[in-house]
Amino acid sequence: MEIGEIGIIGFGKFGQFIAKHLKSKALVFATSKFNNKKEAEELGVNFVSLEEVLKKKIIIIAVSMDEFEQTLEKIKDKVLPGTVIIDVCSLKMFPCKAMQEILPKSVEIIGTHPLFGPNSAKSTLDGLKIALCNVRASESTLSKVKSFCESLGLKAIITTPEEHDKQMAESQALTHFIGRVIDNSGIKKPVLTTKTFDDLMKIVDIVTSNRNELFENIETRNPYAKEIRKKFIKSSIDLDKKLKDIENKK
Repeated sequence: MEIGEIGIIGFGKFGQFIAKHLKSKALVFATSKFNNKKEAEELGVNFVSLEEVLKKKIIIIAVSMDEFEQTLEKIKDKVLPGTVIIDVCSLKMFPCKAMQEILPKSVEIIGTHPLFGPNSAKSTLDGLKIALCNVRASESTLSKVKSFCESLGLKAIITTPEEHDKQMAESQALTHFIGRVIDNSGIKKPVLTTKTFDDLMKIVDIVTSNRNELFENIETRNPYAKEIRKKFIKSSIDLDKKLKDIENKK
């Protein structure tokens, strides 16, 4: 599989972010329901029609999860046999299942989750992680995609959609939940802060810079997230009760 040309469906914030890093390795052709020609020109990539993107050997779907199935339905009868379809959703069980069920068996499918974004990887990709899930691709194709990711400086981790979402419930859903709780509490940065507090508020800034839609999908489409939130909330209540008991004894 030659990485000569890559098509991107969806050219919002994340689509533009990945195009910026991919253009040094391949010719990038992007499309969107919006007119992002100006943004594409500024990045040095080609903004074309959906039909043109669907001619590419490798296609990355970078639309929101709420538009994901609709996008698959739109392209399923137009995508060419032998095409490698890759998604970049923050969850993997939902998109991988959808791609397997909707897309024709003549295409190869790999689910990916770049464990970073425009706010957390502003300068470099070196050392950052990306999860790869082989939905329906040959071992050769998976190996070449993995090698390509590594050529970008990424640490590629092969996993299953289920294992990915289990781990993301703790490392992603819980982090976003805590960040939103702090933000909703109205806590602001005072003059006197510790380094630990500064680091915490950086996390709050990152998670709250994402759209509410992404946060809601991370929390509600991951079947393991609810239980993690319940554990965290119960632990918070138990700790608060313990501190109240200590206060009452003083």
